[in-house]
Amino acid sequence: MILIEELQSLNYIAVAIATITSYVLGFVWYHWAVFGEAWAKALGLTKEEADNTEGLGGVFAISLVSGLIKTILIALLMSATNISGVLSGAAFGAVIAAVFTVTSLGYYNGFARTPSKLTLINSAHSIAELALIGLIIGIFT
Repeated sequence: MILIEELQSLNYIAVAIATITSYVLGFVWYHWAVFGEAWAKALGLTKEEADNTEGLGGVFAISLVSGLIKTILIALLMSATNISGVLSGAAFGAVIAAVFTVTSLGYYNGFARTPSKLTLINSAHSIAELALIGLIIGIFT
């Protein structure tokens, strides 16, 4: 695989859609009515503290760039392994999240004595996010 050629051959419309969709998923996932309340309680935050986004502009920007990097990597890996289609893409993304993110969160948070509920919420988000990215990339391949 020649990286430059692979990067040039990516469907950047799919990459843009998947990146933006993963960003929106985060807003929905951590909304108070979905998992936001449980997430905030696990962190010991009140609703007012959780809703206060003052000074978090950089974090939101990093989140968007992170989604773009994850999307490009998933697209490259799917191309390199000839994975295409909605179900295959979603399964691929979920497996990548489970292998790398969930396992890492499990032991990082275990040693940090982070509440299990927080680890579960964040791990499930990672699986849903990368499965969604894989699904969207799979639609376009």
